[in-house]
Amino acid sequence: MFFGVPNRSKAGWNFLSQGRRFQIFILVAAIFVFLWTMIPFFWMFWASLMTEAELVQGIVQIIDKPTLGHYLRIFGVAETDALSGGQTKQLSLALLNSFIVALPTAIISTAIAMLAGYAFGRFTFPGQRTLLFTLLLTRVLPPIAILIPYYAFFQSIGMIGTHASLILTYLPGITPLIAWLLMGYFATLPVNVERAARIDGCSRLQALWHVIIPMALPGISAAFIIAFLFAWNELLFAIILTGGSSAQTLSPSLQAISQNVVLLTAASTLSVIPPFLLALFFQRFITRLNVVDPTTTP
Repeated sequence: MFFGVPNRSKAGWNFLSQGRRFQIFILVAAIFVFLWTMIPFFWMFWASLMTEAELVQGIVQIIDKPTLGHYLRIFGVAETDALSGGQTKQLSLALLNSFIVALPTAIISTAIAMLAGYAFGRFTFPGQRTLLFTLLLTRVLPPIAILIPYYAFFQSIGMIGTHASLILTYLPGITPLIAWLLMGYFATLPVNVERAARIDGCSRLQALWHVIIPMALPGISAAFIIAFLFAWNELLFAIILTGGSSAQTLSPSLQAISQNVVLLTAASTLSVIPPFLLALFFQRFITRLNVVDPTTTP
C-alpha cells in the first residue's frame, strides 16, 4: 500500500500542458527579475525618508517619522548645513542641466541614427561594409582616450562649462550605437508596403516619413530612450567639461555629495523620475508588436 500511494505533486505537474508549464516558468522568472530590479530602488527610496541617525542603525527597520527634509534641502526649501550647502543648492540646478543636455542629445542622435539605420538596413551600396565597421570602431575606443582632445578643443574655443560641449561630445558616442540598433530593425520591416507607397507616387523621403517611420516607432522609441539614458547618466565627460560650473549635470553633483548618504539617496531617487516618466510615455510604442516577414532590399 505504501508503494501504491501516488505522488500528487508530480502528477499535478505532469497534468499541466507543456505550454502551461512554460507560462508558469515565464511568470516566475518575470516576478524574480522584477523583485531583483525593484528592491534596490525601494531601499534607496526608503533610506531617503530616514534621518542620518536612523540610517546608521540599518536600512531594514520601521521608520517612526518619515521625513521629506532631504528632498526639501535639494530644492532649497529647507535650510541645510554649511558642509553640504553648496552641493545641495547645486542639485536642483543639476537636475535641470541634465535634462537640458539629455533631451537634445536624444533627439538629434535618434534623428541621425534613424536616417543612417534606414540607409544601411534597406539598401546595398559601395563601401557599405567599410562604413559599418567605421561606425563600430567609434565604440571601440575607451572614453578616456578621447577625453583630453575634447577638453583641449573646447577649451580653445571657450566652450568649457557649457551644455553645448556635452551635447557635441555625446552625439558621436551614442549615435553609432543606436544606428546599429535601428539598422537591424529597419531590415526586418516588410518591403512590399514601401514599394506600394512608391507606386502610389511617394518619393523616397515621403515613403520613409509616412510609411516606414510609423512602422518603426517601437525601435525608434527604444533608441531614443537609450540615447537619453546615455546622456542622463554619463559621468566622466560631465565632470571634466562641466564640473564646478553652472552647467554641471546630475552625475557630478551626486559624486560631490557621496559622503552624505541620506542626501545622496534622496537625490538618486529624484534622478530616476525623468527616465521613468520617459519610458512610461514611450511604453505604448515599445510594446507594439510588428509581425513582419523576412524582406529583401527594396
